[in-house]
Amino acid sequence: MNHDFDSNTGIFALGTLASTDDLVADEIVRQGLTVDARKLGWVRAQGTLTDAYRLMRDTWIADRVVWILGEGDARTLDSTKAVLAAIPWTQVLYPEVPIRVDVSGQVNWLQDSRFAQQLVMDAIRDAAKVAQWPRPESNATFPGVRLVIRFGRGHLEVGVHLTLTPLNQRGYRLDGGVAPLRETVAQVILARLGLDRLAPAFILDPCTGSGTLLIEAALKLAGRAPQLTRSETQLSRWVGLTSIDWKALMKEATARITAPQIPLIGWDLDPSAIARAEENATRAGVSDWITFQVGDCRDLTPDVLPWADLRPGLIVANPPYGERLSHGESLEVLYQDLGDMARQFSGSTLGVVSSEPGLIQALRLRADRKWQISAGRLTLDLMRARLGAQEARVSREPAGVPPQVQELLNRLDKNLERRKAWLQREGLTCYRLYDADLPEFNVVIDRYGDYLHIQEYLPPKQIDPQKARQRRQWIREFVPKHLGISARNTIFKERFRQVGTSQYTKRDAPLWIEVSEYALRFRLNLTTYTDVGLFLDHRPLRRRLLREARDRRVLNLFAYTGALSVAAAMGGAREVVSVDLSNTYLEWAMDNFETNGLNPDDFDFLRTDVMAWLKGAPESEFDLIILDPPSFSNSKRTESVLDIQRDHATLIRDSMRWLAPAGTLYFSCNYSRFKLEQTLASEFRVREITAKTLDPDFDRKPPHVCFELQHIGDDRTTVPTTVASNSRSK
Repeated sequence: MNHDFDSNTGIFALGTLASTDDLVADEIVRQGLTVDARKLGWVRAQGTLTDAYRLMRDTWIADRVVWILGEGDARTLDSTKAVLAAIPWTQVLYPEVPIRVDVSGQVNWLQDSRFAQQLVMDAIRDAAKVAQWPRPESNATFPGVRLVIRFGRGHLEVGVHLTLTPLNQRGYRLDGGVAPLRETVAQVILARLGLDRLAPAFILDPCTGSGTLLIEAALKLAGRAPQLTRSETQLSRWVGLTSIDWKALMKEATARITAPQIPLIGWDLDPSAIARAEENATRAGVSDWITFQVGDCRDLTPDVLPWADLRPGLIVANPPYGERLSHGESLEVLYQDLGDMARQFSGSTLGVVSSEPGLIQALRLRADRKWQISAGRLTLDLMRARLGAQEARVSREPAGVPPQVQELLNRLDKNLERRKAWLQREGLTCYRLYDADLPEFNVVIDRYGDYLHIQEYLPPKQIDPQKARQRRQWIREFVPKHLGISARNTIFKERFRQVGTSQYTKRDAPLWIEVSEYALRFRLNLTTYTDVGLFLDHRPLRRRLLREARDRRVLNLFAYTGALSVAAAMGGAREVVSVDLSNTYLEWAMDNFETNGLNPDDFDFLRTDVMAWLKGAPESEFDLIILDPPSFSNSKRTESVLDIQRDHATLIRDSMRWLAPAGTLYFSCNYSRFKLEQTLASEFRVREITAKTLDPDFDRKPPHVCFELQHIGDDRTTVPTTVASNSRSK
């Protein structure tokens, strides 16, 4: 190998992702250079050192450029040592510059890449000793020069990595967000989709994330070299660099930049993602050429985009992968909606990349080409579809509803028809639509205003997982559309058997909405927990409190988010005390009070263990007590464990100590096999009122039992004092 770097031609190699050597070879040819060899992830070219640096500056696909210092036989350890010893290390390296050695490929005698690294360092140190240099040191973290040794088919190549960091690190992305797309992978996607050949009238990314696809497209269209912001300090410090005028190469690249003549548009539902994309575009120097907007890709139509006379363009998307979106929404539904959106752009080209082939199929589009792209540990599937007018008309026709799903939809219609008059009369917008009426579809469907909340019970082990998955997908695909509710307003959850505090376990980021019920308003969180903050089955009990609470003192035990407390307060209660161990839910209860125009400081919120608190001496007597405990509960904040079947009699007796002589206690329980202890009927006046606390949307499968308890006589000795005023600080 000739090491007269000023004028002589040598061999250099571009390292790249697997199965992209054709794209890298094209880049070499476009530079007027000769391809020397093509290997897996490694394309060699012939040219001067300046050619190598110029190609390193301009390559979109390669992640490294290596100037070859030596190569030869590597079938044995001795032959490898001979190749390394033949390299004139003191002619290409500087003394006292820390060295990093990268190893790739395999050879049969090499078991550990660290041994190969040591062989290189030994050869360099032997040469340094002869030249009477200081001992060269290795530093993988902060090197001054990077060397590469590559094995393949009994052959090795040794060279200098021209940069200290990979070429995909363009310098504009400081924070990629969740699962960022590597810059070089974005260029592979654009190249496979034919960006150079298409000459699109626009480029649209409907799921833009951190903006990588659009930024890379803008750089490519503008001819703005991807390494234009790389400083000379990020290049390997070796003798060859002295023959390179890096500033002149940068000036040369700057002179050829031209602004793209087409609009580039990025949409994303996440405002933080859009903000991050805008910052990345600014650092990349392309912010003037891209428009980013917060919005749902399902709202995209040709009419809402900022140009007239729409012509065929390029739609390229890297939607989320994984199990579910932040609000529990089905990814399959998102991909279906993405396909529906794209069909509106007849004549355009769509490219979608995903790590899940099944999600690509959910687009319901015929792909004219497919590729697989290696991206680190992921293998990505890329599809390209031509969006033709005929295909669009056919694809927009409603998909046929499977007979099994039609049975479910018919049951929803039947339930709605049966309750239609009642819903209209009561003016209700929050109600239960379906509760596992059909064994094949074991889900609960609730409506909260403009939102659907669908919970699937865990299928029995004997159910085929594939069948369960198919039914789940049918529900997600057909139920929202049948009910006229968009997929984005539909929340899906899996509801397992609740143990301990599992109903309070956080699942997803909160989606807050506000709903109304009669004169009451409540804030609901549809996503974070299993329960949303409002028990629909207690609607009749809230109605009862609206009627009965006027001028009464009300105690709500296990208050949760305070919906029953709000009903009592709005019903004109003289005093309302809400007791719960969870500070989170008491804060939520106070928010519900404020939502209804009630000042929480005028009412009492006690954060304490209800069972322990009830054991104390009654500080006041209450005219109405609501006792609605969970079936089972434990907490890190208390050593007590509540088992409602075991403990309900004690709970009731302790609560009755706080009840005024003429007062009423409402006890409700949602344990499906609950049995009231018979001895309570001899101590108190007990009347089951379950049927009176169920509305028509719960008449098929009562979710609770409810009892009304009163004292038998008025001969109790009481000490009526007032509970001290409480506020948020409690």
